[in-house]
Amino acid sequence: MTTPHRPLLPVGGGWRRRKNRTHTMGYSARIFDFDGTLVDTGTLNLTSCHAALCCYTSITVPCASLQLAPLGDLAAFRRWLIREHKVVLPCTDAEWVAAVRVRWLASAVDHLRELPAARLARAAAARGPVAVASSNDGQVVRAGLRFIGLAETISTVVAREDVAALKPAPDAYLAAAAQLDVPAQECLAYENTDEGVLAAQTASMDVIDVRCIRRNP
Repeated sequence: MTTPHRPLLPVGGGWRRRKNRTHTMGYSARIFDFDGTLVDTGTLNLTSCHAALCCYTSITVPCASLQLAPLGDLAAFRRWLIREHKVVLPCTDAEWVAAVRVRWLASAVDHLRELPAARLARAAAARGPVAVASSNDGQVVRAGLRFIGLAETISTVVAREDVAALKPAPDAYLAAAAQLDVPAQECLAYENTDEGVLAAQTASMDVIDVRCIRRNP
């Protein structure tokens, strides 16, 4: 897959972009993904989806198998359930999101773990505008930010219900930049998935892939 815009490249343990900026200085705003970037929600997302699924079907779907499921894309998730487990989800998308949300919020305090990018978000907020662009449910994202003490620091949140198309479409990043009143090309994005990196790049943003930060401390 080709990348349509300017990825950040690892250089000697640091980062540079393909224009004349040094490290991450010179950007007008920072926009962070939520799941896997600011907060480790992997296990919580899986167990919450599994618990909701158990309420809607009598067919057992192993929790471990959900690691391979496209949980963020509900249309794709429905197709995956039919293809892999012969399960038809007997609820609307809104009902499914609400069921997962209830279980997520009930267990969040015991399972959420802040990731290193959260420190970057705090530091960035002291210098300029910061937002979150997520494919998760908005109530879940805001609750997660509260749990790690970032809710007051990051008040601009764009979630799945705020956009017409989820990542890898650029909608969430473009909406976040618009809410911050900053041109998209002046924003620096932080992501942890290929789909998220592509979404930010398609929005004309430079991107730091936090997976590379973890490999190159």
